[in-house]
Amino acid sequence: MQIRCLGDFSVEIDGRPVLHWRAGKARSLFQYLLVNRGRLVSAHRLREVLWPERDVSPQSSSLKVAMHAVRKMLAPHDEITIEHDNGYYRLTTRDVRIDFEDLARCASAARQAGDAAVPHHRRVVELYSGEFLAGEHADWVVEHREWCKALVLHSLRQISADALRENDYLHAIEASKRILEIDPCAEGAYQTLMIMHARLGELGRVHSWYQLCARRLRAELDVEPTRLTRRILAGSMRGDLRATAA
Repeated sequence: MQIRCLGDFSVEIDGRPVLHWRAGKARSLFQYLLVNRGRLVSAHRLREVLWPERDVSPQSSSLKVAMHAVRKMLAPHDEITIEHDNGYYRLTTRDVRIDFEDLARCASAARQAGDAAVPHHRRVVELYSGEFLAGEHADWVVEHREWCKALVLHSLRQISADALRENDYLHAIEASKRILEIDPCAEGAYQTLMIMHARLGELGRVHSWYQLCARRLRAELDVEPTRLTRRILAGSMRGDLRATAA
């Protein structure tokens, strides 16, 4: 079984995708239990998550219907099981590939690798194929989405920093642009891009990145670029940051 939650959600069993989830909330229920796998989750909490807009009575059959649909989908396979005991549920997995867990494992390996962390950081970036459960807007989804983003942004910053140490301008630029695809208000990425293009003598690009940074910060956060960003712009225009000057 292989499960993808980064980008478009999909579940494949024996190479065949699961296309129909029978009950309306079955898919969301499975997703929530998956994120909380190995932990006990109360029926009360599941009702809160699945029906946040209304107070679902414990006597309602809605949760039972959704749970039955999930169990029916999983029934022929023992890689995933859902236990139920005294009003609590727990999903457990065995030999299941889950993309956001692969992401977390690679990020953990990078933290432990010390000076040899860059290959692990690159693997984190490769695994991040899109936002966690893209298109979903529940609070618990947003929380997990931001956690996944934090992992990949950290790896991209480490890759960029390593490229800067090696004077590898193109890889530093590539990593910084990828950061902005994920977080358009990451001012540090704009600063790196401005410095790299200044070293290459591409002053028009420096100015373009500064203008884009200023527009996005005003529109999204209602703030101006920091003093450091403005100093990088001024130094670039004077030629202080050209590679020969540096």
